[in-house]
Amino acid sequence: MSYRIRVAAASDHQAISALLLPLVEKFIAPDCSADGTALLLGSMQPQAILGYLHGDYRYWLAEDAEGLGGVIAVKGSNHLYHLFVAERAQGQGLARQLWSHMLAECQDQDEFTVNASLYALPVYLHLGFVAEQGPRERMGIVDVPMRLILRSRFAGDNALANLG
Repeated sequence: MSYRIRVAAASDHQAISALLLPLVEKFIAPDCSADGTALLLGSMQPQAILGYLHGDYRYWLAEDAEGLGGVIAVKGSNHLYHLFVAERAQGQGLARQLWSHMLAECQDQDEFTVNASLYALPVYLHLGFVAEQGPRERMGIVDVPMRLILRSRFAGDNALANLG
């Protein structure tokens, strides 16, 4: 299946929410408390997504003939905030395609962070992220903080290592 990736507009907030909510309920909520699930689902309601689209978040959507197949978002300059793929599109490389597109759009970043759900942990490991610690629970939400270093912030790292 061929997907077209484009920048999300504010008018996409309902479609984004409609994609995220059932995926969160099925794949993330089972690892969270009832309060954590409520908090997570609240953060993905249409009005919340609209707020993100008007805030310090950038979203890209993958669409095909059937509609929205996936979404990726970055918060600020380098925190991967959302990476979701519709069940019908999972296992086809769409997460990697979205990730590659976002990386091309954020070329000036040295590293990215993500708070991975337990379900998505293998995907992020496959993309090159490394867990900074084991699973943690915050406000009833279980995740694993991860980081991906693309390049050193210090251009002279190798030269400095050779000075000793």
